[in-house]
Amino acid sequence: MNSRGARIKQALEARAVRKQHALASALRVHESAITRWKEDGTMSLENAIALCKELDVSADWLLLGIGHMDQHKERAEMAPAYTELFAHLSPAAAAALTKFIRLIAAES
Repeated sequence: MNSRGARIKQALEARAVRKQHALASALRVHESAITRWKEDGTMSLENAIALCKELDVSADWLLLGIGHMDQHKERAEMAPAYTELFAHLSPAAAAALTKFIRLIAAES
């Protein structure tokens, strides 16, 4: 598994972000913050969320290395199906299924 900094670099390349200054402006951070993040420097949760939104990448992938860059889009497409499924389950069954799904996701 590559580092968070390597995943940030990968996302920047995939999204064709060439101007770090423009990204920094959009995130309301100094350009040096992005450089630091690309080198695995510390990053606040607020900045991580903003970066994921700006680059349209999965937070699980960017922060934890779980799954792939665009998995959040697949999850969004699946949401109506999950909502319908969960509506028919008892709270205990829904909790058990949620736990199971999280375990599977963590292994992928």
